Amino acid sequence: MMKTSILKFAIVICASLALLTACEYDTIVPEKFVPPPIDTTHVISFSQDIQPFFDAKCTRCHPSQYKPDLTAGNSYNALVSGNYVVVGDPLASKLYNKCKPGGSMATHTSTEELNLLSAWIYAGAKNN
Repeated sequence: MMKTSILKFAIVICASLALLTACEYDTIVPEKFVPPPIDTTHVISFSQDIQPFFDAKCTRCHPSQYKPDLTAGNSYNALVSGNYVVVGDPLASKLYNKCKPGGSMATHTSTEELNLLSAWIYAGAKNN
């Protein structure tokens, strides 16, 4: 009786191990976000292209009392001196990463606006 119990237990253990080793898991690797190509023929103006985007979509939640202050006249200094923008490198910039797909502000940013931010940062993030 004891031998059959041990044999049954051994069979159950072997079957369980066989089932566990038969499982296969696929690793899902998220796609790396690649910014769109930048049109270097068009000069992006902070005051005419970027600030209107902030005025329309950002200043309601980022007025002067909240960082970064994105109100007109304050936004450029708040972004550059607050380390939200890495000049010439959109992918290293907090501002761009928050606005790109998967970022916390992605739902508030259109593809066109994201492209403008990327082009502006890449072109040197000038206060023009």
